Amino acid sequence: MDVTTPDKPAQDATRSGRIGRLTTRDVAALMVQLSDLLDAGCSLARALEAVARQAGDSPLGALAGRLHGEIVAGRSLAEAMGSLRAHFSEVQIAMVRAAETGGFLQQTLSNLAQHASQQVAAARQIRGKLAYPGVLAITAVASVVFLLTFVVPRFTEIYRTAEQNLPGPTQLLLAVSGFIAGYWVWLLVAVVALALAVRAMFRWPAFRSRWDAAVLRAPVVGRVLRDWEMSRFAGTMALLLTGGAAVLSSLRMAAGVLANSALRREVEALARAVESGEPLSGTMKGSRFFDATAIEMIVVSEATGRLAGAMDRLSHQRRRDFQLRVDTLLSLVEPVIILLIGLVVGLTVVALLLPVLMMNTLVGG
Repeated sequence: MDVTTPDKPAQDATRSGRIGRLTTRDVAALMVQLSDLLDAGCSLARALEAVARQAGDSPLGALAGRLHGEIVAGRSLAEAMGSLRAHFSEVQIAMVRAAETGGFLQQTLSNLAQHASQQVAAARQIRGKLAYPGVLAITAVASVVFLLTFVVPRFTEIYRTAEQNLPGPTQLLLAVSGFIAGYWVWLLVAVVALALAVRAMFRWPAFRSRWDAAVLRAPVVGRVLRDWEMSRFAGTMALLLTGGAAVLSSLRMAAGVLANSALRREVEALARAVESGEPLSGTMKGSRFFDATAIEMIVVSEATGRLAGAMDRLSHQRRRDFQLRVDTLLSLVEPVIILLIGLVVGLTVVALLLPVLMMNTLVGG
């Protein structure tokens, strides 16, 4: 019997050095399995070998194999993760480094797995809630395109052979349909060019900064965005503080999870103020990110030394508020999309049949 066969996936992954596309769910699965195996008494190297063998040739197996090779070479898990920064966040690396120093790696991996699983679940919920409005929007666009490119041209041929002055709405509809039929290639090019231009603008820091600040001031969307970002920020802070990180380093790393550049700058300013000796709660007053409730929770928790617990409660509270606001917003968006579909289709049908109705009226008169 070949006793080296069970190690083959891990060895091949280590030698190849190639790791495919990993998702947040893959990293969460790695943390869960490592935590369970360490809790069962396995060594870190043996646990990584088992994960690589279990995952086989998948990207997760390749990642576990690479980590296994680094551990066998004498590096710590934090150093091994640091060499694979494309697949691990700075928060994860910092927490593992602190856990290895303090001797509580298993609990930290469990916390990281729970945090990653919560992020995956939240993202799945958002995608699920946006699925129906997205299908409605696609249906609306497809309906309009079908009418203008397939139905309307049939009536164009009919009206062209008839000696009748067409009413204004019908003439406008036929003109739009003819324009799309004649220049659809250029319209497609224009749409692609516009998409690329918008993408380039969002990569321009000055424009992105102004856009992010403007979105925060929007009446409904701004509040939804602040709740989502606060949930992610507070959850990351709770994770870092529970793992033994200092407040200053936690602020700097948690700022990196914020997608909105305006909010990220606010948190970075908080970190600079804390570094200069000011209390965390005192620098939050007047912030667009931290409202009165959040500030009061942090003031009390700082005085009692329970900042990690307060951040965890704040994260759950804002995630709950975010979900409620999204549900309310989508409950308004869905009927609006349905109404727009009906309105567009109805106006198109009326414009097409208007000459027929006028002819019948004249004949009847």
